[in-house]
Amino acid sequence: MAKTQTKSDALRDSILEVATRLFIERGFDGTGLNDIADAVGLSRPALYYYFKSKEAILEELTTAVTRTAAQLATEAIPEAMRTPDGILRHLVLRHATLILSHPQQFRVVERNENNLPLKQRKMAEQSRRAVLDQFRQAIEFGIDHGTFRVVDAKVAAFSIIGMCNWTAWWFNPAGQVSMDEVAGQIADMALRSVELPASRALDKPGPAAILQMLRDDLTLLERSLEAPEAGRGGSTDA
Repeated sequence: MAKTQTKSDALRDSILEVATRLFIERGFDGTGLNDIADAVGLSRPALYYYFKSKEAILEELTTAVTRTAAQLATEAIPEAMRTPDGILRHLVLRHATLILSHPQQFRVVERNENNLPLKQRKMAEQSRRAVLDQFRQAIEFGIDHGTFRVVDAKVAAFSIIGMCNWTAWWFNPAGQVSMDEVAGQIADMALRSVELPASRALDKPGPAAILQMLRDDLTLLERSLEAPEAGRGGSTDA
């Protein structure tokens, strides 16, 4: 049976909701406890009953998303998904879903990371680096296996992560497109941005398959050079 929310719980949630909005709009440094208390309709002493400082409010707001991000960054890829396409899709869906399910908290972290308690700030930094490394390695894995185009894997990783992160600013949970649909579409676009055309994909990874593709390309180039130029101008016999 679900726990009934008390009046105290509802007021605490209201404080967090108002603080989230103010931290996003004004920044942490531009928001004082009096601002939060006034917006909620409480006196400052009454606010102290719930939170002793705005740092405590910020910590409460960001703990869940930073901890979850850190956990996901160290989570193993399921065995069934360990193909280049499967790994990248899994990473995109996982990261996009995290952002889509915690948009306000993520925005607070992004805008106010320097004001987080040291432990949380380090956790956020470590998880961000781990996420980037996972995406980069997944893209390099696809390149090595002849599934993805030869691109700068770090640039591609930043670009795909950016697509996921930006949803925190535009996604509307009450809109016509669901969170799962948005995450799925981002995953599709991410894969299309790095996948080789079907005609260029290798049957199997390895030097032999790559050499065969190079031979095929050279053969095609030689045939093109040897063929008469279509439409070439010049005299013809009558």
